[in-house]
Amino acid sequence: MPQYELTYFNGRGRGELIRLCLAFAGQEFEDKRIEGKDWPALKAELPVPYLPVLRVDGQTVQETCLIAQYVAQQHGFGGESEIEKVLISSLTFYIESVFTKAVENFFEKDEARKETMKKKFDEEVLPAALGNLEARVTKNSAGVLAGSSITQADIHFYNTIWTLKQAQPDLLSNSPGLAALYEKVSTDSKIAAWVAKRPETQF
Repeated sequence: MPQYELTYFNGRGRGELIRLCLAFAGQEFEDKRIEGKDWPALKAELPVPYLPVLRVDGQTVQETCLIAQYVAQQHGFGGESEIEKVLISSLTFYIESVFTKAVENFFEKDEARKETMKKKFDEEVLPAALGNLEARVTKNSAGVLAGSSITQADIHFYNTIWTLKQAQPDLLSNSPGLAALYEKVSTDSKIAAWVAKRPETQF
């Protein structure tokens, strides 16, 4: 059996999608969380200087969406046909682009710029993304973004919305298809078990 070790900061951030995918897969892994003071030394050791990092039997894999894709395809929830795998990956990257904008807004220190970024995100970026994803999920009789069952794209949608719902609990009130998808992922027994036991962190 492969040995999985995930290294990321002590927070959800860009590492949580991978943790959720590993949990959904039923794959045991070492959840290695580092503090900011540990980063410079680790950074010097990596082929590409950013986190998260997944090590599988000593091999290093980086980039959040690609790691999620790897885990999903290795465990049978990354799509069936080749075209479906590409579609699911493209949706995962699309959701990541929305997540990235939320992260940038969260960490922006200039208050005026932060307010401008938040306004654009709330009034343009997020409504457009929800509209696009709602249209997609309602066209699929399986009630997921692509394919016939939960994939890493659905898990990333859930992860992103979970984060945003902490400040906007009614976020999906006008998106019934997405609300049903969120419920589908959140009530999966392995996902729910991970969320219940994970450490509580600010982000």
